[in-house]
Amino acid sequence: MTAMDIPQEQETQTTHYEPLRKQRQPDKKMQPPMTPMIDVTFQLLLFFLLTFTFREAEGQIRGSLPKRGSGGVAAKETLTQPIRIHILPTGRARDGASYEVEGVHERIEDADTLFSHMIKRRDAVNSTEIPVIIKPDAFVRWNFVVEVFNQAVRAKFENIGFAPAS
Repeated sequence: MTAMDIPQEQETQTTHYEPLRKQRQPDKKMQPPMTPMIDVTFQLLLFFLLTFTFREAEGQIRGSLPKRGSGGVAAKETLTQPIRIHILPTGRARDGASYEVEGVHERIEDADTLFSHMIKRRDAVNSTEIPVIIKPDAFVRWNFVVEVFNQAVRAKFENIGFAPAS
């Protein structure tokens, strides 16, 4: 053996340290536990089913719409003249209303005054069967028409109708 042969043998026999590579584990998909979520869902469903209350449908407003050109609800012969209420828009944006009642010389500006006038008319005749004819202007908002209807019902009138809009 020569001196040159020894280092070559040592080189071949020595092992070099190579660090172990971390093996990548496949990514685990994270899934939330489904059982508690299903339990909560069923508890919420049961809660809403047990606490829900059904309301009656609002129903229909009792009133009669006349045929075009009929001029309103026909008054019975035994009753006095009907209460005719003309609803007019007020304000620049037509966001208000005033009421003209036949036989009253000035406009009524609010629903409470209209109600008190209807009570006076009802008490003067001592009858709730006086026809009330509501005639809205074409540009009046519907909430004012409904307000007049509500005041007539509140005053206990039974014969309430609508005239075609003008």
